Amino acid sequence: MAKVQRIKSEGDHEAARRLVEDYGVKVDLKLHTEVLERWNKLNIAPFAGFIQPQLVVEKKDGRIVEVSITYPDDFKEQMLYYSHNYAFLPLYND
Repeated sequence: MAKVQRIKSEGDHEAARRLVEDYGVKVDLKLHTEVLERWNKLNIAPFAGFIQPQLVVEKKDGRIVEVSITYPDDFKEQMLYYSHNYAFLPLYND
């Protein structure tokens, strides 16, 4: 972080270029393949990186018996759900 901050603060274009060339464009193909395989198993849309998974809790006799993960299909709907269910401030102040 200190290196990145120095590069940003000084506007060191050459150091920024080296940083990107050294760390930003070289891909470990084995790791990349593994990531793609894991992603495909999720069977979710590419934009889902911005969508948070939702945990669905199943209870029996007041005890948690199972938790499943669902992935909503719509970012806007998820944000509206959060604002409706987790907003602690009133929408209008008197």
